Amino acid sequence: MVAVTDSWKENQLELITSEGFVEILFDGKTEPFNKNDIVSYTHEQTACLLSGELPSNKISFSLDNSSGAYNPTNISFAENQKIMVRYGFKINDSVEMIKAGTFYLEEWHTPANGLEANFSAKDLVAFMIDKDYTGREQGTLYEIAQDAISLAELPSGAVVYIDDSLKNYTGNLTEKRKIAEVLQLCAHAAQCVMHTNRDGELRIEPMNNLMSDYVIRQGWAYSYPEYETAKQLKSVKVTYANDTTQELVVSNSGETQSVANELISDIYTAYKVAHWVKSVLINRQTVSGEFRADPRLDVLDKVAIESKYGVNRAVLITYIKYVFTGSFKGTYKGRVSAFDPITDAYYSGELFSGEV
Repeated sequence: MVAVTDSWKENQLELITSEGFVEILFDGKTEPFNKNDIVSYTHEQTACLLSGELPSNKISFSLDNSSGAYNPTNISFAENQKIMVRYGFKINDSVEMIKAGTFYLEEWHTPANGLEANFSAKDLVAFMIDKDYTGREQGTLYEIAQDAISLAELPSGAVVYIDDSLKNYTGNLTEKRKIAEVLQLCAHAAQCVMHTNRDGELRIEPMNNLMSDYVIRQGWAYSYPEYETAKQLKSVKVTYANDTTQELVVSNSGETQSVANELISDIYTAYKVAHWVKSVLINRQTVSGEFRADPRLDVLDKVAIESKYGVNRAVLITYIKYVFTGSFKGTYKGRVSAFDPITDAYYSGELFSGEV
């Protein structure tokens, strides 16, 4: 979660928050597009707590084209052009801004009416989805991941962070795969998550399980949060290496979660992965909702969510969508996590009335 000032946090506690801003700056352009230029804006992020799916971080927006500046015969944007976005609020007679992300132009077009120009932009993962991996087949997960990145042909200045913990695991690739898929398998085998931060960096690293001070408050929600409860977890079955299988028994009844990853090379790692999967899925509830958003929230943040039943004190966000129409509307999904009063404790200036 991006750091903000106390003034920013206090502003978000107001029933009617102050004026909001979105700024979109194309690389090479001296002035950003602002709310006078932006007709519509959407920002979506996803992340998987178990690296079972690839993360995504993308934006789509429309600019006012009533002047005809963005006509097809006067193209001023290049494919994969870097785009920097900031969010802000007017606080104490000045505008306070935070980074929203760094993206790369995917496509743009002008509709027949010519009044708007529509754009979409992507993160670094999108550069790797359709490209074949041709690097080393054996080695540490760190080495394999580095080979994948070197083959991705990422834009100049792009940063991919690989945690040193991947040096502790070795693997053997036996199937032809795409670059993004190889990175996902490396992250999963090392019990790491993949996500893109607000600087545009793609990061593969262990989950940061610390509690934030962010609260999705009932008063700012458009409806009560919706909870879903999965079936009880009976066991975790891990298939690894040459189709070897190990199973971790969790309970006497329920469903078995199957996991397959050829980059898990030994029984020790297989059991570590099984316990990691158990630690996430043992918490059976997921929660979703819509609210007036404070746009410093990111996927993989652990937050508190108020509901009519009390306060759920620890939800790991797996999906967040912002829509800006002069103010920020948020849609979220997350998985309820264990709350440790020692490692997860934080001061929020309030007492919790319970935990769902």
